[in-house]
Amino acid sequence: MPADSRNPEISVSDLLLYINCPRRVYFVSRGFELFPEINASRIERMLLKELSLTFPEIVRECSLNADNLCKELETAFLHACEDLPLMFPAEFACIEKEVVEEGKARARAKIPEIAANLFRGLEEYGKDPMLAALTPVKTEPFLSSEKLNLKGVPSKLVCFEGRNVPSIMKPGNCPVQGVWASDRMHAASLALLLEAEAGGEVPFAFVEYVSFGLLRKVTIRSSDRREVLKICRRVEKIKAGFMPEKKEEKFCSECTFSEHCVSNSSLMSKFF
Repeated sequence: MPADSRNPEISVSDLLLYINCPRRVYFVSRGFELFPEINASRIERMLLKELSLTFPEIVRECSLNADNLCKELETAFLHACEDLPLMFPAEFACIEKEVVEEGKARARAKIPEIAANLFRGLEEYGKDPMLAALTPVKTEPFLSSEKLNLKGVPSKLVCFEGRNVPSIMKPGNCPVQGVWASDRMHAASLALLLEAEAGGEVPFAFVEYVSFGLLRKVTIRSSDRREVLKICRRVEKIKAGFMPEKKEEKFCSECTFSEHCVSNSSLMSKFF
């Protein structure tokens, strides 16, 4: 799928928007804001991501004891609360204190479960494999492929079983087993990008559910690669101007684009 001047550049985030709802690709590509404001839920996700970045250091230095893990996570969480406004000053400049405090409380409540799951993982897999899967070789590296006409940024690259593989951090809910279908596509798209940049097959990736302290290994299947390539072509078409059909989903009423998402004929009159 070679890129040329007729194909708009696409990113992995576009693919994830498509999986959520194809019309979101259309709106975001035309300048609509996906997240118009920061709420408590977003503060919670931001804090849990920052906390997860400390997991390798905590696991490396902490004795294998659930209570010790919990204490170390509490300390790291306090540092994350201090650091986050310094890292995102523009975002925090207009947030009400009550919203921030609610986000902190929601994130802090997850610490005991995170500690318990990390401890369980250490017991099941061993300290060295867990460290290898958690420790970044690179953090948020930019990956791109002209052939795929695709770019993306994994949360980190880790060296596991002698090879660099992508790892993505997800702050949302976690399935009982495996990973969500959208997370599988996310992992597969980054594996394709890493293969294009570094050469050689990337047979697996990791998904880290940071709200739970759970790490899941994902085998990249040929069917996953096929689906990613198919979505890439559809996203290119949408970004070039094609409007997907409107579908009624259970989350439509909560969508930030709901007031603009009307029938195709009505929407065209808004833009042209």
